[in-house]
Amino acid sequence: MPPAPRPQGSQVGDSKFIAFLGWKKMNTKVARQNLPEDEAAWMENLQPIAPNDLQTVPGAATALATVTGKTLSRAFQANLSGTDYIIFCATDGSITAVNANSGAQTTVATAGTFSAIPDITVFSSTRLLIIDATGGYATWDGTLLVKSGGISPNIHITSGGSGYGAPPAITFTGGAGGNAGGATATAVLASGVVVAINVTNAGTGNAANAAIVVVFTGANTTPATATVVVWPQISGTSIAIFGGRVWTANGRVLSFTGTGATTGQTFDDIAPADAAGSTTITDADLAHTITAIRSLNNFLYIFGDQSIKQVGSITIQSSVTLFTILTLASDIGTSFMMTILSYNRLVLFANKQGVYGIFGATVQKVSDDLDGIFQRTDFSLQPSAALNDLSNIHCYLLLLKYNDPLLGLRAIIVSYQTNKWFVVSQGALLAITSIPLGSTTQVETFGSSGADVTQLLQNLAVPVPVLLRTALTSHGNPVIAKQLIRSGIAVTTTRACAR
Repeated sequence: MPPAPRPQGSQVGDSKFIAFLGWKKMNTKVARQNLPEDEAAWMENLQPIAPNDLQTVPGAATALATVTGKTLSRAFQANLSGTDYIIFCATDGSITAVNANSGAQTTVATAGTFSAIPDITVFSSTRLLIIDATGGYATWDGTLLVKSGGISPNIHITSGGSGYGAPPAITFTGGAGGNAGGATATAVLASGVVVAINVTNAGTGNAANAAIVVVFTGANTTPATATVVVWPQISGTSIAIFGGRVWTANGRVLSFTGTGATTGQTFDDIAPADAAGSTTITDADLAHTITAIRSLNNFLYIFGDQSIKQVGSITIQSSVTLFTILTLASDIGTSFMMTILSYNRLVLFANKQGVYGIFGATVQKVSDDLDGIFQRTDFSLQPSAALNDLSNIHCYLLLLKYNDPLLGLRAIIVSYQTNKWFVVSQGALLAITSIPLGSTTQVETFGSSGADVTQLLQNLAVPVPVLLRTALTSHGNPVIAKQLIRSGIAVTTTRACAR
């Protein structure tokens, strides 16, 4: 039967309902009133798992460590001889290694050794390699820091000798002061043969080309012999390991170490005879200087603030290293070194316009949905990025200082997963990094709000504030008033419930 007619003059129309559910994604690009009903204006601490399934994220754990009197400027991951570390670079130029499991701290470098923004990588899980515009090129093996003016910790044994009943004493001649600037070392024996030499003091003041001789003193049948070089005296702003060699960037100059034929290792071999060398990038699309170099997904990427280049395979002919530099983009780059990461075979990075991905030889923006956030970002805090296997979903996390129109300046983390973005808040953070922890066999995220080192997104028992803003929709009829009729939430828990 047709519905009964309403009395004449009634101002009550037929009821209509708007159901907010099944959000496809968060979108800050357009004004809230222009969003479709299946997109959210804001998702904070709510991870979109599936339609109608927004999962709250874990909170931060208690601080793993506090580096007293220091303020974090950059953080890196490192695994040295099976131990996972968070490398804490402070604003005073010091570096501290924090055990990522126990929180134990080891001083790598004291205040003033480096600038606040060195770049660090790990060589073969045995040593840190550090490059800095102030402190130059340095290395740390978990115990000994070697920097410009010291001897290399890599002493190349050319003959282990024989017949040693006890480890021979080791001294050095030549170099600064005639004793390699006070360098000291000890020998390691096996069956009367010298098998290793451990440098205990790298010395200071040695000239780059100093001729230093290793002297063994002790009873033997056949004396041991070894060679040592002065640690490379170079400086720069970025470092990477590609093709088994160390690459550094300084201004427009890209330098690379040799094959290790002379020293037995590549990290201290700068001999041209071993194919070490450098090249100056003269391309006009490198508008200023090299921002960063990163070895990711079988390529060496060279980032400028307005361009991206790539090095693929390298070859050696007549002791000369040959390679081709391919330009991927001449109008897109980044000034934010700490945002560059490999993510699901992509290379992601951020600049002031948003987050971009390198898809093979193509560079594309992947953060159109965050345009509203980037327009209100305060870049006085350098963005930094990390990875996290959040809810068993691999995510790219980007820390930003956001000028919230309601809450003011605050730190937020925008998180990317399978073409969707959401927001995470974990405190007043200054920087973040991630590390594949051996103890959990997962990628974990660490951050700091100053002196602390804290694991983020780890504690399910910590309450986190959640915020969901839907579209401000007219539902096709902007002249009719609307009011909330019903709202609700479904909760899934792993705890046992009484019935």
